[in-house]
Amino acid sequence: MARLQAQLAPQRTPLKINWLVLITLILSIVSLIVEQAHIQNRFSAIFTHTLDFTVLFLFLAEVIVDFVRSTDKRHFIRKQLFEVLFLVFFTVLFAYNKYLLFSSQGAVYGNLPGKIIIVRNIFVLLKVFGRIRKLSSFVRSLTAHPARTVMLSFFLVIVTGTILLMLPFTTPDGAGLGFVDSLFTATSAVCVTGLIVVDTATAFSIWGKLVILLLIQAGGLGIMILSFFMAFILRRSLTVEDKFLISYMTSEKDMRNLGRSIKNIINITLIIEGAGAVLLFLGFRTSLGTNLQTLFISVFHAISAFCNAGFSLFSDSLVGFQSNTLISLTVIVLIILGGLSFVVIMNLKGWLAAGVPNLVKRKSFSIKGLSLNTRVVLLGTGTLLGLGMLLIYALEHRYSLANLDLKTQYLAAFFQSVTTRTAGFNTISMSGLRNPTYLLMMVFMFIGGASGSTAGGVKINSLALVLAYVNSLLKDKREVTLFNYALAKDLVLRALLILLFGLVSVLGGMLILSMTESAPFIQICFETVSAFGTVGLSAGITSALSIIGKYVIILLMFVGRIGPLTLLAAAAQRMKQVQIEYPTGEILVG
Repeated sequence: MARLQAQLAPQRTPLKINWLVLITLILSIVSLIVEQAHIQNRFSAIFTHTLDFTVLFLFLAEVIVDFVRSTDKRHFIRKQLFEVLFLVFFTVLFAYNKYLLFSSQGAVYGNLPGKIIIVRNIFVLLKVFGRIRKLSSFVRSLTAHPARTVMLSFFLVIVTGTILLMLPFTTPDGAGLGFVDSLFTATSAVCVTGLIVVDTATAFSIWGKLVILLLIQAGGLGIMILSFFMAFILRRSLTVEDKFLISYMTSEKDMRNLGRSIKNIINITLIIEGAGAVLLFLGFRTSLGTNLQTLFISVFHAISAFCNAGFSLFSDSLVGFQSNTLISLTVIVLIILGGLSFVVIMNLKGWLAAGVPNLVKRKSFSIKGLSLNTRVVLLGTGTLLGLGMLLIYALEHRYSLANLDLKTQYLAAFFQSVTTRTAGFNTISMSGLRNPTYLLMMVFMFIGGASGSTAGGVKINSLALVLAYVNSLLKDKREVTLFNYALAKDLVLRALLILLFGLVSVLGGMLILSMTESAPFIQICFETVSAFGTVGLSAGITSALSIIGKYVIILLMFVGRIGPLTLLAAAAQRMKQVQIEYPTGEILVG
C-alpha cells in the first residue's frame, strides 16, 4: 500500500490568472492593430465589427462575473463604481459609434466622416485605458516568476516591433507592412531567426532596417539584460526579485557578481560587434565603396551575425561574396562566438588571461581553468563544424559547388557548416541543394548552438548529456559521467525533456504545414526545423506560405528562441508539493 507523506514546498503563492481579463486584453490589442492597419475590404470590416462586439461582450461578462462572485453586492458596487460607470459610458459610446458607422451609407474605415473618426478614436483610447489597471496587476503577477518575465519581455518586444513595422515610414512606398508580415518579421528579428516573407533589402526603408536591427540586438542580448544594464548605468538600486531574475538569465549563481556579469556581457558584445563591423567594412568597401551606406551595411551584418540572426541587406544573402575570404571568415567568427554563449566566452577569457603567461614562461599548457560546460561546448562545436564541412563538401562538390574553384568550395562548405547550426546566412543557393544535404542540415539545425547563447535548437549541452546517459547505459554504469565528472540526474532528465519537447514541436509543425502548404515535403520539413532552431535558412518557400503556415512558423520561432525549459517553467504553477511513494512496476522494453 502506498505511503503518503505531505510536505509543504517553499512558500510561493500560485499564480491565479483571470483568463477573462487576459482574453479581453489580447482581443483589444488585436482590434487596435486591425483598426490602425487601414485595410479597406468587406472581410476586414466584418472582422473588425465582430471583434469590437466580442470585446464589449467580454467587458460586460467580466463585470457581471465579478459581481456574481462577490459576497457583498453593495460593497462591490461602491468599490467598483468608477468601473461600472465607465462600462455604461463605454457601451453608450460604442452603440453611438456603430450607429453612425452603419448609417453612413456603407462608408469603410478608410473613408469616414470627421466626427465618426473622432468618436472611433475616443472609443479606441478608452479600450486601452480601460485595461491599464488590470493589465498592470496581471503583469505584476507574471513578473513574479523569472521564466514568465523572460517570455513576457520577448512577447512585448515582438508586439512593439510589429506595430513599428506597420507604420508608413518603415517601407519605401510609405504604406507599411501588413499585420501578418509585420508580426512574422518582428518575431523573426526578436527571435534572431532570419526567416523572411519580404526581401529585407528592398521592402524596407532605412528606418525600417534600423527597426529590424534594434529588434535583433534586443532579441540577441535579451531585453531584460539591456534593461538591467541601463539600471546599473543610472545607478538605480535593484530589488531581490530583480537580482534573482538576472541570475536566472545569466546563469550567475553568485548574486554579488551580477553587476559585473551584466557589464561584461555588454562590453563583450560591443567589442566583438565593433571589431566585426570594422573587418566587414574593409571587405565590403572594395565592391560597395567607402561611404555611410557601406558602414551601415557592415554594422548591420556584424550585429546580425553575432546575434545569429541571419538577416541580410542583400537579396541573395551573402552569395555575391562567397569568394571573399575576409567577409566569409569574419561572419564565420562572429557566428561561432555568438553561438558559444557569454558564459563560455567569459570562462575562455579568464582561462587565457591565466594560461598565456604560463605558456610563455613555463612552456606548459593546461585546461584546468576551463569548466566542464566550456569543454563540452568547445568540443561539441569543433566536432560539428568540422564534420559538417566535410559532409556538405562531399554531398555538394559535384552539384551546387561544382562551378567554384577548390578554395571557394571548401570556404563555402565551411561557411554553410557554421551558419547551418544557428545563423541563417548562406553563400550558396539553398534552393538547388540535394535532399541528402537538406536532411543533414536539418540534423545540425535541430542540435543548434550552446545553452545560454543567441543560438537556437536543443543545444550542444543537451546533446552531450543525452549521449553521456546512453554511454552509461551501454556500459552499465550506475552514474552518468562526462570527462570524469558525475552528472546529476535532474540535468539528464532536463536534457531528455528538451529533446522530447523539440521533437514534438518539430513533428507537430511538419504535420500542420504538410496539410496547409503545397510545397515538397522535404522543403516543409526543412522550413519547420529551421524555424524551431531559429536558424533562418529556407529552401525558398517562406514567402509563399499560407496565413496558417506563417502563424505556425511564428509560433515555432518563438518557442525555439524562448527555449523549452523556459516555456515549461513559465507554464508551471508551484503548488503545495505532495511526495508519494508508489509500488514498483515493470514494463517490457525492446
